[in-house]
Order: sequence, then C-alpha cells, then structure tokens
Amino acid sequence: MNDIHLNYLIQIGNSDQGYVGNNSLNWGLSVVGAEENLDPFLNRQFNRYELFEYCQNQNNSNLNILVAILSWGGMRRDHGRRLFENRNVILRIVDELRNGNFENREQAFAIFQNHRKKKILPGLGIGYFTKLICFLAPNLNGYIMDQWVAKSINLLTGKHIVKLTGNNWVNDINDSNTYEIFCQHIDNLAQILECSGFEAEKRIFSVGRKKGQWRNYLIKNYNK
Repeated sequence: MNDIHLNYLIQIGNSDQGYVGNNSLNWGLSVVGAEENLDPFLNRQFNRYELFEYCQNQNNSNLNILVAILSWGGMRRDHGRRLFENRNVILRIVDELRNGNFENREQAFAIFQNHRKKKILPGLGIGYFTKLICFLAPNLNGYIMDQWVAKSINLLTGKHIVKLTGNNWVNDINDSNTYEIFCQHIDNLAQILECSGFEAEKRIFSVGRKKGQWRNYLIKNYNK
C-alpha cells in the first residue's frame, strides 16, 4: 500500500461516522406506502452499529430490514419505488442472506449481479446490493463497495482495483472476482489498522458532506 496515504489514514484513527441517511420510516412510507404497516421503530436515522443490531434481530421482517438498509444508504426514492415494483425477488434474496444460504461473499455478489444484468433489480446498483451483503450476512465479511470505499482502496493500493464510471459510480463491469479482491484488500487493511474488516471499511467510508477527514483527503488526492 502507499505509505503516505496509509499513514494519513492511521493518523486519523477511529472517527465516529454518526447518523447518516434518511429517516427510515419516512423513506419507507414514501417508497412502499402506508398499507405495509412498517415498524414504528424505523422512525429514526440509524448509525452503523444500530443498523447491524436491527438487521440481526430475527423478529424484524425482511421488508423492514430492507427499508432500514436502503434508507440508511440514502437510496433515491424513485429508485426505491422501481425496485419495490417487483419486491418478491429482492425479498427472497434478503431472506437467503439472513438464513446463511450463501457460502461466501463472492457467491452472494454474483447472485445480485446476475439479477441486475437481467434487469430484475432496477435501481439496485453495486453500491447498494453490497450494503445488503454487509448488513444481512456479516459472517461473509462482505464489505460495502460504493464509490467512496472503492476510491479509497484504489488510492491506498495505487491500483485501479474497482472500475468507476465517468461520473464516478461503481461500474457494472466489476464482477464477483473484483469484489473478492476488493474485500481481500480491506481484510489486509484491517490487519494493518488492528481492527475488524467492518471497522476498516467504516474508516475509509468516512463521513460525507465534507465532515469526514478521510473523505476530504480522498477528494483532494484521488485524481492526482
């Protein structure tokens, strides 16, 4: 890894990501409608740790958990509505992830990507379906591969591990092998930082809206 960038990340230490995303209940009511009787507990913004806890509670339905993750991630509501037009497919995958039906993170990624290529999951790009892998099946150690974490790994390694589009979204040409390599780099980073892979991913995810020290550093240095 690039020592200059890595040392800067180490210097920052473990910073609090705080509460991000939308009020989950408001997002859910707008996307799936009031008739679904969503969990009143969703009337909040989640932080990352609360979201992990909510997703691991088996008393919470697949629908409520899906709403919590996508709203935490800040998914556009029109994209959410498109996705929920055929909700049976996505809810089935959510159920499979929660029940441990995937052998590894690479397999889970491949299932999502295959459905996406068939246009079965409209509105659910890589940055979002890797959030589902991350929160629904933490035993797989599958990390969020959105543009910010992807850019961070590219910057730290000095390699274009994850391909981005011209407008800086994670490109659909990235396949399950790319995802596995990406996750391995995060596992390696976690060893260096002496923390879990999820904590390492959180640090390079940082905080948006110019509130995160690493995010600002990444924006300044990525295109150099």
